[in-house]
Amino acid sequence: MTDLNNPHIRQQMLRERLDSGTPLVAAVLAAELDISIDTVRRDLIALEQQGVVRRVRGGAVPVTGPMPSYFDRASMPDPSIALLAERAIQVIPIGGTVFIDAGTTMNALAACIPLEFRGLIITPAPSVALAALHRGVRVHLIGGALCPEGAMATGGDAEHAVSQFAADLCFLGACGLWPDFGLSAEDVLEAGVKRAMALASAKVFVVTTAEKMQRRGRYKVLELTEMDGLVTDAILADALPFKNAGIELIHV
Repeated sequence: MTDLNNPHIRQQMLRERLDSGTPLVAAVLAAELDISIDTVRRDLIALEQQGVVRRVRGGAVPVTGPMPSYFDRASMPDPSIALLAERAIQVIPIGGTVFIDAGTTMNALAACIPLEFRGLIITPAPSVALAALHRGVRVHLIGGALCPEGAMATGGDAEHAVSQFAADLCFLGACGLWPDFGLSAEDVLEAGVKRAMALASAKVFVVTTAEKMQRRGRYKVLELTEMDGLVTDAILADALPFKNAGIELIHV
């Protein structure tokens, strides 16, 4: 029988859960393991000191290494993003004004814009602009200093340019999406442009793979209450907190 009075055994269990992709939610762990919230917190503090997790309100998220460069990700894109993109693009208004974020998922999304689309695509990402242009649609490319991690225009000029539009829809990618923190990014300048696009849009849909769920980046982009839709291939249990927050869930 497992000795849950032994902190080393408990912490090894928590490590195994992290490895399997299970989020560490303090209240859930306390109830399931029949231990106190304070005991869970002590274990999470110990794991944080070991560099395994970063504590957040209500639990902990795994510490992730630096993201691969945009060029590395673009040269070997996750095969699952194509299906996400095909599903997400179904909500696009045929005659609407649409912001599309940067990243490999957004590249895939732009590459499957319907040929009958008659609106305007606005993006801070040159790769997204080219993919959309290849579909024969009107494109407005936001200018600014290119951030190497996301290959997108950033900075005050980019944010100001974004604010001059009134869009019907905004598609955003995710560095992290954590129930108690919302949508996040690893770069503060990218976070600023993403948020500006969301604020200039009537609706905001986040499109993300399961691996980005239950992670938290350094910089907040949006609260859950500022998101309208989520397109993901995450298991329903991981997506449920977002659905319960009133976000339209499109599960792939």
